[in-house]
Amino acid sequence: MIAVLTILVALPLGLLVRNRLAAYLTYAILFAQVFTFQTANLVMEWVKGSTEAFPAEPGLSGTWGYLAFTSMIYAIGFGLITVGHWLRNRRRERADAVLLDN
Repeated sequence: MIAVLTILVALPLGLLVRNRLAAYLTYAILFAQVFTFQTANLVMEWVKGSTEAFPAEPGLSGTWGYLAFTSMIYAIGFGLITVGHWLRNRRRERADAVLLDN
């Protein structure tokens, strides 16, 4: 769920929101909401006996793997916002240059 959120929301936020800090904050809030929902669903499935998300043996290996994966997705989202903001500024500068040439 957080991967889908990152793909669908992060780049458009960078392109559409003028203030980069506001885009970062919006993404962080959305990510926190979806992350909480996703974690609750995974824990409920784990309690029912599913070992797809977390290993059957309780320990730190599954915890660190989940932390690493979600942190990577989180960082990729911020990177996509930064790329979107850079593309937005580049397009605006190019449009300004065309207007100045005419």
